[in-house]
Amino acid sequence: MDRCFPNKAVAIWPQLDDHGQMQLVERYLEDAGNFTDIHSPVRSPRRLFSEPLYAAIGEDRSIYEP
Repeated sequence: MDRCFPNKAVAIWPQLDDHGQMQLVERYLEDAGNFTDIHSPVRSPRRLFSEPLYAAIGEDRSIYEP
């Protein structure tokens, strides 16, 4: 179940499927300009009746730059 609050989300969010939403978040991280190694592993349990869990991960390179 998607716990999206449509009045709080960007307009495109409810129109995307899970994969599209992860691509959008990855794009936000890319556009921020300070993240590297951006990827989106699916962390969903493989059990029946479980809810999906997604993560967008990127390394913040700005913490390493003086």
